[in-house]
Amino acid sequence: MQKLKFYKYQATGNDFVVLDSRQIPEAWNYSELATRICPRRAAIGADGLIIIETDVAEDFEMKYYNVDGSGPIMCGNGARASVQFVYQIIEKKEEFQFRTPDGDHYGKIQSDKVAITMQNAAEIQHLEDEEHQTFLLNTGAPHIVILHPDAENIDIEEYARPLRKKYDANVNFVYQREPDGWLIRTYERGVEGETLACGTGVTAAGLILTEKFQHDYPVNIEAKGGSLAVDLRDEKLWLIGAAQQVYEGKIKINELR
Repeated sequence: MQKLKFYKYQATGNDFVVLDSRQIPEAWNYSELATRICPRRAAIGADGLIIIETDVAEDFEMKYYNVDGSGPIMCGNGARASVQFVYQIIEKKEEFQFRTPDGDHYGKIQSDKVAITMQNAAEIQHLEDEEHQTFLLNTGAPHIVILHPDAENIDIEEYARPLRKKYDANVNFVYQREPDGWLIRTYERGVEGETLACGTGVTAAGLILTEKFQHDYPVNIEAKGGSLAVDLRDEKLWLIGAAQQVYEGKIKINELR
C-alpha cells in the first residue's frame, strides 16, 4: 500500500486534491486515482484531482481529472489553484508559463489573487430558446450560457441536466442583481451537479456580456464560492480571483494499474 502526500486547495469554492507527479508511481492511472480520492464522505473529497508535472519545457503542466475520472481537461479555477500550489510548494516566483490540455497559459500571483490567461472562444453560437438568450461557446471547456432573470430560484439540476446531455457542455445561468452586479450559477459535467464556481464558465459568461451585450472589461461576476473577474489586458483574456491552500496530509492507497 502506497502513502501519498496530497495538498487540498480551493479557488473560489472549487476544491481540488493536488498531487506532485514525482510522488506518484509511473504506472498509476490518474483517472482511477481521481475516482478513489475525490468522492466526498468516502475519501478526501474534492471537485477534482490536479496532477502537477514539472518535467516539461514550461514551468509546469496541469492535468485535471473530474471526480468521475473524466479527463484530462482544462479547468480554470483548477489552473489558478495550480499556479498558487507551484508558487507555494515548488518555485517562489510571481509569473509562470504552464501547459494544460487546451494549450499554453500564463499565470501571475497578484497579492491575494491569482490571474491566469484563458482561451478566447473561436465561435459563439446563439441557441434557439423562446424565453431566454442562450449561447454555446468553448473557453477551454464547452459551455452553455443562459441569461435568466430568475436564476436564483430555478431548480438548476432539472433545468440544466437535459442541456448538459444534449450539448455535452456545462450549463451556466447568469443574471443581474444590480447595475454591473452579475451573478452566476453553474452545473458542471463530470461533477454532474451544481458547483460553487467554474472558471471556464465565468470566462464564458464574461465573453457573452462583452461580445454580445457591450459590457466593458473587467467583468465582475459573483459565484456562490466568491468573486471572479474576467479582464482583457494586452490582448489577452484573464481570469482573476482568490486561490489558497486548505490543508495537506497523507493518504494510504492501493496500487493502481
